[in-house]
Amino acid sequence: MPQSMAPVANATISPAFHTQVAVIGAGVVGLAIGRSLAKSGKEVFILEKESTIGSETSSRNSEVVHAGIYYPQDSLKAKFCVAGRNRLYDYIQSRHIPHKKCG
Repeated sequence: MPQSMAPVANATISPAFHTQVAVIGAGVVGLAIGRSLAKSGKEVFILEKESTIGSETSSRNSEVVHAGIYYPQDSLKAKFCVAGRNRLYDYIQSRHIPHKKCG
């Protein structure tokens, strides 16, 4: 982990601290949002109450990519699930990330 991203336990921030964006939560979603904002040129500060990242809800992920077949046909849930699944597989294949399609 780069020094600038290393967690700081019990950090105190001076009243003069300034950043463009604060993201609350260093789980999968918070880190993805922080990364996207940082890549767009924003100065980002991520706050996490735990001593490690991804230790709350993100650690409960089933690691299953859902097909979207369990939602009502033509519902937004089904459409977003299928679109998300396709984008995820495109992403991991383009970056040669090991994965297993098991269904």
